[in-house]
Amino acid sequence: MPAMDIAIRECGPADAARLARLRADFLEELGQRLPNGFVANLEQWFAQALGTPRVRAWVAETEGGIAGTVVVNPFERVPNARNPAGRGWYVMNVYTLAPHRGRGIAKRLLTAVDAAAAQDGVPVLELRATDEGRPLYERFGFGPTFHYMERMETPA
Repeated sequence: MPAMDIAIRECGPADAARLARLRADFLEELGQRLPNGFVANLEQWFAQALGTPRVRAWVAETEGGIAGTVVVNPFERVPNARNPAGRGWYVMNVYTLAPHRGRGIAKRLLTAVDAAAAQDGVPVLELRATDEGRPLYERFGFGPTFHYMERMETPA
């Protein structure tokens, strides 16, 4: 593949529409059927959340526009032995558009997240890995942890 210039930058509220579309593309690629109005609601959410402690996002830009993204949700929880500070980031939406895959974009995005986490003193990064992403995450030091369970609705 030909070499290309890639610039990684952190996003602000002005990026809300593009981030919403990228997240929707990512979720649809994972097989999720998105409800009507999802992208508009997501755009509004990003517009309100970016620039606050609720979320951070980065994009990889090339001459042709945005080629990939990563989003983190900062969290605080009760400290434990593995995370005495109780602080961390949940890494999500590591996504490279199909024409740009295999060029190291996800690696560059994760490197930016690592640098920002180190700068902010964030001791823990968590994520859910797809089969395709697992080898990259393992190279960044991610590994399996406790069993994860989820409940979507409160029983009546």
